Amino acid sequence: MYPIWLIAIGRPKLAPVRELETHYQGLLKAFARLAVVELPEGRGEPSRQMKDEAERIRPHLLAARCPVLLSADGPPRSSEAFAQWLGARMDRGESLAFAVGSSHGFDPELKAEVREHLSLSPMTFPHDLSRVLFLEQLYRAFAILKGTPYHK
Repeated sequence: MYPIWLIAIGRPKLAPVRELETHYQGLLKAFARLAVVELPEGRGEPSRQMKDEAERIRPHLLAARCPVLLSADGPPRSSEAFAQWLGARMDRGESLAFAVGSSHGFDPELKAEVREHLSLSPMTFPHDLSRVLFLEQLYRAFAILKGTPYHK
């Protein structure tokens, strides 16, 4: 089993979103040990908020061998390309941590520290839905790697 962390600012507010997260977390149990770490949102003006959030995210994110920011600044990947990327890191035995920021995104210093960035889409989504989209794509990537029919 592969250790994977999802570090998120805030928690989903809508019950259907929480249900979808639970659904994909259950599906992922066959492939990985997924841990979701939810951290509180920062307070104050946006730049101060992002700095506060970065201080809380940093230790969790950088504890993994391969930390990744889910950010619009990152390169978009197809499901197949993400599966290849994921497979290569798993083959090297890398622990993975993915972070979803608040609605303000990530502090520029944290962005500079973390080499890997990944965009889920060129479109903008609410951050609660981004968590579900990521979990679904993570499950899809494992399905692609294992050759199951789900990904089609």
